Amino acid sequence: MATLSQAAQESEQIAKCRLAETILRRFGMLRLKVTGCSMLPSIWPGDILLIHRQDIRQVIPGTIVLFSREGKLIAHRVICKADDSDNPCVVTRGDSLPSPDSPVTASELLGKIASVFHSGEWIEPRVRLGLGARLMVALLSHCSLGTRVLLRLYATRQCQENQEALVAR
Repeated sequence: MATLSQAAQESEQIAKCRLAETILRRFGMLRLKVTGCSMLPSIWPGDILLIHRQDIRQVIPGTIVLFSREGKLIAHRVICKADDSDNPCVVTRGDSLPSPDSPVTASELLGKIASVFHSGEWIEPRVRLGLGARLMVALLSHCSLGTRVLLRLYATRQCQENQEALVAR
C-alpha cells in the first residue's frame, strides 16, 4: 500500500508529465533535465535535453525520442518502426538496457531529442553509437555494478570540473 507521501510524489510526477506534454504539443519545444541512466553512455543524469515535437511517421531508427507512459517521461532510442499505416508505432530501447520497450504509439510519442547539453556544450545525438560506446553499452546492459562504477566516476569528474570552475573565477 502506498503511503500518503508516495501518493503525493506519484501525483506530482503525473502532473509534471502532463505539463511537459502540454508544452510540447502547444509550443513544439521543451527542455528537460535527465534523471535516469537508461541511456548511458549517450545521455547522462544531469544532462539537459532539447526536445522538438515530432510526428511518429517522421521518426527514423536511431533517433532518440521522448514518450509518455504510465505518468512518466521516457527518452529512449528507436530501434525499429512498424509499417502499419492505421496504427503507426516505434519500438524503443534505452542504450544501456538489455531489452526493448513495448511499442510506442503515436499518442504516446511527444518528440525527438534534437540536442543534449552535456559538459557545457550542446551536442546533437548520434544516430549510431561508436565502437567505444557500443562496448560500454554491452557492459552496462549486463552488469549493474558496471553502471554504478561508471556513474561514480562521472560524479567524481563532474565534482572536479565544478571545483575547477569555482577556482577559475
